[in-house]
Amino acid sequence: MQTTNHLLQSLEQHDLDLLARDMRPMTFKAGEVLYEPGDEVEWIYFPEQGLISLLTVMLSGTAVETAVVGNEGGVGFLEVAGAGVTFSRALVQVDLLALRVSAAAYIAALDASASLRQFVTSHVELLLAEARQTLACQTHHSHEQRLAWWILECQDRTGGGPRLPLKQDFLANMLGIQRSAVSRVAGALKADGVIDYTRGEIQILDRERLERRSCECYATVAHHRALIETRRPALQRTT
Repeated sequence: MQTTNHLLQSLEQHDLDLLARDMRPMTFKAGEVLYEPGDEVEWIYFPEQGLISLLTVMLSGTAVETAVVGNEGGVGFLEVAGAGVTFSRALVQVDLLALRVSAAAYIAALDASASLRQFVTSHVELLLAEARQTLACQTHHSHEQRLAWWILECQDRTGGGPRLPLKQDFLANMLGIQRSAVSRVAGALKADGVIDYTRGEIQILDRERLERRSCECYATVAHHRALIETRRPALQRTT
């Protein structure tokens, strides 16, 4: 099957074939909710285009974004292999085209393939590394550095186009800062000709300079990802 999802592209062909026969393309508009906290995971989504936000919902009802998922990964494939429920809200942030597979079909494929199980384990390792890097980033790096990092990540995870339909609320939740701070920091990058920033959209004008304005975390996470990708074939040969 043809796919632009990097996670699916990384699978061994026989593992991809196990999933592909039960996969169907689905489209969702920005603002649609795929899962609420406590929902049983019935479907797994592998984005081809678009962006999904994972939000932790507090008792007050306030939602804080903890991760974004684009064509580098998926939603639900980790949870269904554990408790089978999700503890986050999965919200479509940018219009989504995703390949959807049922939890039952995914579990059957996982049970049938040691290499697929090894792949999922290595992806969990990468997600943990990204989460730890994000915690360190929040403590040590400026709002501008963090915004630059996440703009780069969003571009990578939505296919690489220079225009990103990212609303101010989304950026504020992603960075854990006030909307006024987003306007100030994005305005500084715009004034320097690095991005163009209008209501609901960011256009990257100079990616090289944006990378220089980002903190070390962008390069660090990219290194982690490359290291796992390099090591995965050797690990698969031992299973």
